Amino acid sequence: MVRKRHIKSKNSHYCILVNKTTVGYQPRQVKTLVEAVKTSGGYYTVYEPESAMDLFHQALVAVGLRRASQNMPGPDYRRGKVTALVAVGGDGTFNLVARAAIKAGIPAGILPTGRFNNIARFLAETGEPGSPINKIVAGKYRQIDTAAVANQIFIGSIGMGFIPALAEMLVEKKTPRFALGWSQLGARAAAQVKLVKTIIKIDAFRFEVKPLIFNVNLIPYSVGLPLSPASLADDGQAEVIFDQGNMMGEFSTYTRLILKKKYLYSNNIRLYRGQEINIQPTQGRKLYLDGELLELPSNSLEIKINRNELKVFC
Repeated sequence: MVRKRHIKSKNSHYCILVNKTTVGYQPRQVKTLVEAVKTSGGYYTVYEPESAMDLFHQALVAVGLRRASQNMPGPDYRRGKVTALVAVGGDGTFNLVARAAIKAGIPAGILPTGRFNNIARFLAETGEPGSPINKIVAGKYRQIDTAAVANQIFIGSIGMGFIPALAEMLVEKKTPRFALGWSQLGARAAAQVKLVKTIIKIDAFRFEVKPLIFNVNLIPYSVGLPLSPASLADDGQAEVIFDQGNMMGEFSTYTRLILKKKYLYSNNIRLYRGQEINIQPTQGRKLYLDGELLELPSNSLEIKINRNELKVFC
């Protein structure tokens, strides 16, 4: 059983950072959160930065790790020191807010308005039932693992090959409601992946494969699919998923069974657990990182579990 802790401050001060560009954003969601904070006796400061980088910098200003400026004012400290950060957005927004929360050693929460909301899906399945807003204002949190890749922190998952291809398709389409739609998309995404001879090292184990899928998960979900439903978010291990590159025609079945949480990892698609992962070559390949797609500049990818955990409301 996960032991939860509670914010010790007498009066909580929530800094709420809003990404208005996410697909599910509605102003009333922020108003509802603000009313819940006031009802609970807490204080709040709301920011609506213009860009992702501004949002990250504003989070650093809020927790005192960067100087306030005319463009990025600091919070009103008459309400007390900021005791928690809340991201209103998707996985990418939460990732930026979480980076500041880790540096400051304070909890972070998420009001999900993104496309996939992988991190919010995970948090909704842990702890007591209730809406994200109820979890935030209750002030109870747990500590979960984070990892570093290419000098960036990730909270949920990273992936190459299948998952980035599937994510790109879903930008242009609505997320399927049924397994058949996911199955068809899975087959199409797999067909777009170029097989590259790749060396994968997981702790002391080394493999040489041409994978269609390579994923490292700290939580179960990527692009809304429960790739590793057995993930433990606070055990210092990551789930590493990859295949042999010889089962392109089977990815339709794989996607359908993963959606239903019925897929059993074996020789076709393997699931390992580890703390340090290396993969090469990677230069020019696309990386899915907490909902964002990046192009890798280097030829080797190092992934390590961080020492510093993240406090999350749940």
